[in-house]
Amino acid sequence: MNPDVCVVGAGIAGLVIAAETAAAGLRTVVFEHAAVSGGMLAARELEGMAVDAGAEAFATRTDAVPELVRRWDLPLEIVTPAPTGAWLVFGHGRHRRRAPLPAGSILGIPADPFAADVAPFGDPHAESEAPLPTDEPSLRDLVADRLGARIADVLVDTVTRGVYSRPAREVRLSQVQPQLWREAQARGSLTAAVAHLSTGQRLGSAVAGIRGGMWRLPIELEKAAGARGASFAHHTEVLSVTPKAEGVRVDVPKGSVTARAVVLATPGSASARLLGTSAPISAPVELAIARVRSPALDRHPVGTGALVATDAGLRAKALTHATAKWAWLAQAMSRSGGDHIVRLSARHPGPGLDDPRVVASEITAITGAEVDASEIVALHSQHWDAAASTGPGLQTPAGVHLAGAQVAGTGLASVIPHARALAAELIQTLALAPPPKENR
Repeated sequence: MNPDVCVVGAGIAGLVIAAETAAAGLRTVVFEHAAVSGGMLAARELEGMAVDAGAEAFATRTDAVPELVRRWDLPLEIVTPAPTGAWLVFGHGRHRRRAPLPAGSILGIPADPFAADVAPFGDPHAESEAPLPTDEPSLRDLVADRLGARIADVLVDTVTRGVYSRPAREVRLSQVQPQLWREAQARGSLTAAVAHLSTGQRLGSAVAGIRGGMWRLPIELEKAAGARGASFAHHTEVLSVTPKAEGVRVDVPKGSVTARAVVLATPGSASARLLGTSAPISAPVELAIARVRSPALDRHPVGTGALVATDAGLRAKALTHATAKWAWLAQAMSRSGGDHIVRLSARHPGPGLDDPRVVASEITAITGAEVDASEIVALHSQHWDAAASTGPGLQTPAGVHLAGAQVAGTGLASVIPHARALAAELIQTLALAPPPKENR
């Protein structure tokens, strides 16, 4: 029997849609090219320790992940990071500096641009903030016009590149922090909005994680979807998606199904291939995850990690000291030698962070702690194509829908609400429309 809903891709968006539609009584099938579900929420083993090879935290600007855990009663514990916060590295060579990100800031935008912890990044150019513009400019221009170019280019641009893989000149505040933009419009002031939203917020509270690793989330969500009737076909590449009078035909190597609705919950490049159009511009992700046996890192020299400004001239745009960030991981590592887990995110795709000598050099430059290549006891290099696209969206034919970062934007805080909204739309639409008669 043909399904009501065919989901292509078992990343978190595809899994959310599968769970929702199956629970609503719709026949749901999921095709996934990989051996396991999860997409960028994946685990890799470093000397016997399973660690996140994709996202290791989620933004708490929405309650998407906690609500997902509650909704499906997933056996997962949400945890908060250490309250030490992160640092920012800027300047080149002997002029390189390290400073904690300002307290009471969002996206690097300070609530008080004249605070002492903002001073290392540059002084604001005016005592009072200019009024908000009617037409929203880029995030970089929005901040520069009110707080000065130095704060925009050193603080905000570095955070935006590190978190969203996009320069501040290419995004708007309403895209990456819609709640902050709405609050700024209501108050007529960017800094007043930051002050309001960050009041009572402890360092590190903008993100949270899952005990044992974020990779556990898709495993448990797939179980929940399967228990409600969704079926999964792994190791299955979708060859084509073709609208027909009776539905949308999905061809796979061993046959085809015709679904009433198809959801492409895939990277933009894969969706473009299936739709027969050019792929949108994307920003791929390159990671190096290292197990480091170095006493120099015991003091957590840059707290839970650091974002790296472009003027620092380094390959990495960000470093996460995972064992400093997550108490559960530090406890697990203490039982197996007391090593550190350090993650580096590359600024540009290409070779380099797969070499222990390069990784040790980058860690040293970012943290100021001397780490030797011989202290890199295990190293995994990870490439992901599935970053959010930066170009115009894809056009879809009737019956075909898009989900995931390609349309929702970066991060679970955006992807999950979009997937739930799309699932609700599909459930309502398919419940109202009678299924077409199948060809005999």
